[in-house]
Amino acid sequence: MALNRIPGRDNLYVGGIFALRKPDLLVEKKIDHVLSVIKYSFGGWGEEAKRFQHMSIDVDDMEDEDLLVHFSSAVRFIDRGLYPPGSTSSDDNATSPGSVFVHCAMGKSRSVSCAVAYMLYKYPHRYGGKQFEASTMSTAQRRETATEAVAQALKGVQEVRSIAEPNPGFMRQLELWWEMGCPADSNGAVESHPIYQKWLYERKLEESRAAHMAPETEWIRFEDEAPTVDASVAVRDEQKELRCKMCRRVLANYKFVIDHQGTGNSAKKNKGPCGHIFVETLSWMRPALEDGALEGRLTCPNTKCTALVGRFAWQGLRCNCGEWVCPTFSLKRSAVDESDRSAGSAIRMPPRSGNL
Repeated sequence: MALNRIPGRDNLYVGGIFALRKPDLLVEKKIDHVLSVIKYSFGGWGEEAKRFQHMSIDVDDMEDEDLLVHFSSAVRFIDRGLYPPGSTSSDDNATSPGSVFVHCAMGKSRSVSCAVAYMLYKYPHRYGGKQFEASTMSTAQRRETATEAVAQALKGVQEVRSIAEPNPGFMRQLELWWEMGCPADSNGAVESHPIYQKWLYERKLEESRAAHMAPETEWIRFEDEAPTVDASVAVRDEQKELRCKMCRRVLANYKFVIDHQGTGNSAKKNKGPCGHIFVETLSWMRPALEDGALEGRLTCPNTKCTALVGRFAWQGLRCNCGEWVCPTFSLKRSAVDESDRSAGSAIRMPPRSGNL
């Protein structure tokens, strides 16, 4: 099992580092591009190294390793190797003109992840699901199909390499890659994507919680200042607002409300609706978060009001319904009104019995 060819039209091989001990095998397979998803150099190969175009991605096989940020450059390298400039990839019955070998240490996790990332990028129509057309899928639809799409692409590798099994962290990153739409227009396409930026922020929050510290101020992400991932959802939910009950200042649109799963359970216990409405981190909270406190009060940003409207806790808070929400930015239901802007901002909506 030094290396295995992934089924399909592409001469795309995946394996472990031991295959590089057999240069003749690479020549036999007409491999001229090698992607090392491990720190590796052809420096000791002498003249033999000139046969290959080589790219090395220095990452460890750890769940918290960021391989996602390298997917764009990896799939671009693979695609250039399989279909060099001047060749065509339009004939589905013809094999790729070039051959590429993707390897890590064992050919189990890192290399397989990059191979799967390429398959999702190159052949999205295979994995979109029967109900969706991959080329026109919305972000929400891609999110819905991500787990299945990644599993299907991985299954294709496992047909020829039974040990293929990316670690759970890389599997999640492959799902995010699919959710993003597999952006590979440039080597930095992932790094600039809103979904990646939010994922990176959430990783920073996890690190801060593990250290029992608030995140550094410059790292705090305010969602109302961040790029919108799904514009269709934003337009719909911006019509509904949460306002300070005392002065009517808008505190949040419904696109920033976080659903949590405890309300149904609390209803069964006859406790009524949750006393908290959880929202994303918003820019009006900046003054309360600047001093680095782990938790504190949230007051209305209207300087003529400053009513207590909620609280924050970077380490999380348990809602009265029993659900733990982390981090917590909550508005007291008793301190805010729900309004529908399309019906006139002064009209108060009746209390909702379900999740917000």
